[in-house]
Amino acid sequence: MDQNSSAGVKTSPVLYQIGTLSYTKTALILLFVWMLWGDFCFWMMEALTPTLLPLMLKNHNASNLTIGLLVGSLPSLLNFIINPIVSTSSDRTRSRWGRRIPYLLFSSPFVVLFLILLGWSDRIGLWFHHLAFGPGGSPAKTIIVVIAVFAIAYQVFNLFIASVFYYLFADVVPTQFLGRFMALFRVAGTCAGFVFNLLVLPHADTHLPWIFTIVALLYLVSFLLMCLHVKEGEYPPPEPVKNRSPFGFVSVYVRECFSIPFFLVYFLVMALNNASTVCRSMFNLLFATRELHISLDQYGFIIAVGSGITIPLFYFVGLLVDKIHPIRVYMIGSVLIICMNIFGFFWVHSYATFSVVAIALAFVYMLQIASTLPLNMRLVPRDKYGQFSSAMAMVSAITLVLANAGGGWFIDRLGYQYIYVWDFLFTSVGFVLLLWVYGKWKRLGGDRNYVPPERNPDGIGAESERNRRIRIEKTALPQYCTG
Repeated sequence: MDQNSSAGVKTSPVLYQIGTLSYTKTALILLFVWMLWGDFCFWMMEALTPTLLPLMLKNHNASNLTIGLLVGSLPSLLNFIINPIVSTSSDRTRSRWGRRIPYLLFSSPFVVLFLILLGWSDRIGLWFHHLAFGPGGSPAKTIIVVIAVFAIAYQVFNLFIASVFYYLFADVVPTQFLGRFMALFRVAGTCAGFVFNLLVLPHADTHLPWIFTIVALLYLVSFLLMCLHVKEGEYPPPEPVKNRSPFGFVSVYVRECFSIPFFLVYFLVMALNNASTVCRSMFNLLFATRELHISLDQYGFIIAVGSGITIPLFYFVGLLVDKIHPIRVYMIGSVLIICMNIFGFFWVHSYATFSVVAIALAFVYMLQIASTLPLNMRLVPRDKYGQFSSAMAMVSAITLVLANAGGGWFIDRLGYQYIYVWDFLFTSVGFVLLLWVYGKWKRLGGDRNYVPPERNPDGIGAESERNRRIRIEKTALPQYCTG
């Protein structure tokens, strides 16, 4: 498949290839433009629920435990169920639209529908309360139930998108440009956060329903246009499934994904680092506004400044990731996050100190954010990227189900200041396990010769070095430049 024809570009010599896709320089630039614009609008949409949903629930006197369950635990539980099914199915899907894009096209309209309903849930909940109980009494519980129903429905369809969107990059972006693309991808997402916090969040108190509506519709139009302009190539037929029963599928899935200690520990590392941020993502706004008495305008400005500082640095961090390997950049980020949380717990008591720590954390988290996807692409088997990524998501989901509920309980008991303690504890444990992963990675070949470990066909012990070397060509994505 030639990307030139789909982008309306005159035929010219092919310069770059990945699989059956061929790109000129112009076609490659257009690919980047469409995908980065889609990513910008995707992250603008993704910023809505983790930021505004806790505020909506707290306005109706929901407990922090309830917030943790609805904002974190239930979505994580759904992710545990949906992600492996969608990810593995997308690996095996073959259609005229590709293997990832059909899932994006199917889910986007439903995501937008329930996101809009979520924005208007206060009024819808009030209408249901009057219908069921009359004009008397408090409608708070009814509104919380309505919010929960719409939030869960939104999460179900959004998980179809989140499960496969990132896999599309490895399928359509030439390998020699992946590091730079991922850096630009993070820049686009950070710009979305900057715009949201600086221009949108300050109006959340007065225009919440319209914020949900406008952002959702912007996402729908831009994301569908991206899907229409980005073309997937042709894939070889998937391996035949020997046992098509649900039990057989689960058995093979578990055996392939969870029988290798290296990947089990790596999955746990990423899960713990995801869990480390749950208290900050849910309660940072409430900590700032309710305990430190920071206004929404001030909070939005602080977060926007943090995002704005990281925007020009992402590309250079991307170059650093390519130069010294993402696992080392990720480790550096972990150490700095641990240090900043110690500092934040003992020092943050005012607008000024909150600002300094929030901006510093935005910078150090950038190191992990910029290296996460490249690290996954470097470590997991490429021929089963979706499958192994879904397995990692399952481990994260189990951890987050417990962590989000536990985080709400934790903050209810100790107070908002302890968001720094929570982050410190989970990041520290994750870093210790990452040291083991790093040592094992070095023994598996390290920078130049790493090949993903594979389960012995007989299920006994590790595979031989010879067999590992035979798999080098199988596990590598096409990476060549012609012309």
